[in-house]
Amino acid sequence: MKHLLNYSVMQGVEELPLGGHGLKDIRCDGLELFTLFERIPDIYKGMSVSVHLPYAVDWYSGWTGKADPNEFDKDNVKFVMFGRDREEAVENIRAMISFATEIRPAYGVIHASTTNLDEAMLRKQTDNSKDVLEAFCEMMNRAVSGFKGNEPPFKLVFENLWWPGLKLKDKWEYEYMDSHLEFDNWGFCLDTGHMMNTLDDAYDERRCIDRLLKIFEKYPDEMKDRIKNMHLHVSTSAEFRNTFKEEARPPGETMLEAVTRIYPHVSKVDQHRPFSNRDCKLLVEAISPDFVTHEMSGPTTEHVIRDFVQQRAHF
Repeated sequence: MKHLLNYSVMQGVEELPLGGHGLKDIRCDGLELFTLFERIPDIYKGMSVSVHLPYAVDWYSGWTGKADPNEFDKDNVKFVMFGRDREEAVENIRAMISFATEIRPAYGVIHASTTNLDEAMLRKQTDNSKDVLEAFCEMMNRAVSGFKGNEPPFKLVFENLWWPGLKLKDKWEYEYMDSHLEFDNWGFCLDTGHMMNTLDDAYDERRCIDRLLKIFEKYPDEMKDRIKNMHLHVSTSAEFRNTFKEEARPPGETMLEAVTRIYPHVSKVDQHRPFSNRDCKLLVEAISPDFVTHEMSGPTTEHVIRDFVQQRAHF
């Protein structure tokens, strides 16, 4: 099992311990590198085990024609809807995968959920998870069909969120994707904090660990076999999620303005804190993934490294 640190090409490599050469000193086997829709700088190649591919926050609205693509220029639209239309979205997804191929990653993470920006600060969203997964599988099938042998050049692992789409709380999600994806080189990236964000009683670490273990117990073996990656972090945001003031999207607000306004809210929901309870290792042992990314968040790289070291010490 390899223990990885999440990092982004938008951060300077000089911020890492000894410019990246000191990762082993903190018992880190390498980076899970967040990439963009462009070539990855050579400096990251030797230290990046895997990639987290770019995500578009409201791709489903774009794919289904609910959003107005004219709000964006060609660059910004990629990070909201992947593209102005289905053809452009598929082209951009292929491009982000192709760019990542240059560093020969063990896998690439892709979010398999979506949030309607009109409803992002409401407790209930109207999009149906099965409809979102159907659209996601169609989008990925079309993107992957452009690669040799109709298979991606490296394993694509699909990550759960708390928004409509993949939540990984029930075997039907695995069965649905298994029957709708037309390629085989895929798996799941199980994000513990994102799963906690689906729990109304996620008030403390102990409760969250117990609740997730009960969910994992219901996974069939073939579903567990698809989970070779885990994002490990804790999010005990139930009190905030149960009490925040709901806010609909203001009339006339552009989608880019909506993303900017919503970001602080999402940060309060999705905390990305390190576990202090050593029993977090039970979550890893229950799944036995090949890769564990200690996915931390903080105001500085130094803060993120400190949190990585704290959580890595449990193993």
